[in-house]
Amino acid sequence: MSLLGVAQLNVLLKSKLILNRVPLRILKMPFYAVARGRTTGIFMTWPDCEAQVKGFPGARYKKFDSVVSAQDFITTEGGSSNSSKSKTLSNQSKSFSTSSNNLKKPTSSNSTVQSKHVAKELKRKSEVSEGYARENDSDYSDDSDDLNTIITKQMDDIEKRLKTFEKGVDKIYKKGTKKTILIEPPQNKRRKTSGGEEFDIDSEGYVQVYTDGACSANGRSGARAGLGVYWGDGHPLNVSEPVSGRATNNCGEIQASTKAIKIALQNGIQKLAINTDSKFVINSVTKWMPGWKRKGWKLASGEPVKNEKDFKDLDSVKHKLQIKWNYVEAHRGIHGNEMADELAKAGAAMYNK
Repeated sequence: MSLLGVAQLNVLLKSKLILNRVPLRILKMPFYAVARGRTTGIFMTWPDCEAQVKGFPGARYKKFDSVVSAQDFITTEGGSSNSSKSKTLSNQSKSFSTSSNNLKKPTSSNSTVQSKHVAKELKRKSEVSEGYARENDSDYSDDSDDLNTIITKQMDDIEKRLKTFEKGVDKIYKKGTKKTILIEPPQNKRRKTSGGEEFDIDSEGYVQVYTDGACSANGRSGARAGLGVYWGDGHPLNVSEPVSGRATNNCGEIQASTKAIKIALQNGIQKLAINTDSKFVINSVTKWMPGWKRKGWKLASGEPVKNEKDFKDLDSVKHKLQIKWNYVEAHRGIHGNEMADELAKAGAAMYNK
């Protein structure tokens, strides 16, 4: 029988059976009650108890022979045990929480029936060992099943009440915990512009567009480059075409951004968010281009900017509307970026120098 069964049988026998004045020797086992300590409750071993009270100011603890006495001590000296979490009742660190209020009081009729069965059984038994009444194996009778049934029902009832108690504690904890509210990210809305076309617009009013460049054999002979501009699935303004001039990936990236801005201007768009996987384009426009212009489109080294023509074309239109440059990682499953990449690859296939 488990430790829970031993404790419950001990309580049951003391509270219900002794009333019948039947000679009975109750199994005694130590219960260390800690009313004030690091963790209050009932412990089955002294080391477990000592760990809660040693060095703890004003510790209150005592050894008892029954769970009821130990619980009464905790209630008197330290307050209701309902404020504690589950308490240790075994060397194997099994958790056991108990309260005298959790023990179900049987009705008078049930009590009478139980007392008769128990009294009859206990007259034939000489001792209680390991938490239940025992006698010689040859003397067992069907009446022993009645006692086992009674004890089992009592144990089941106590376990149900303990579970109810734990649920009550959980509710108390939840009351003191801030609620976490999951907020879905704002979804882009589709709106028509003055040009009559529908576009995805974010909460700040920026029309969303994805741009990309692609180049096969980049930097080598026979390179073919293209650009892609993606406004949405099946959108009439999506662009897939080869680059003009040199066939490089950077040319495709720059020209794709310029193409998107020009389309936005033609359709009355005043705020545009360009989503690109090219940090080169973003840094060139937001950091380096002002310096290039001051130096006559020269690098800090004095060498000419390689993509001067493409950057000049971009610079001539970017100030005509508000632009927000957003970096997105390539090939990470971002739908807009993947679609722009497909458009750019298709454009590269059309490249003829």
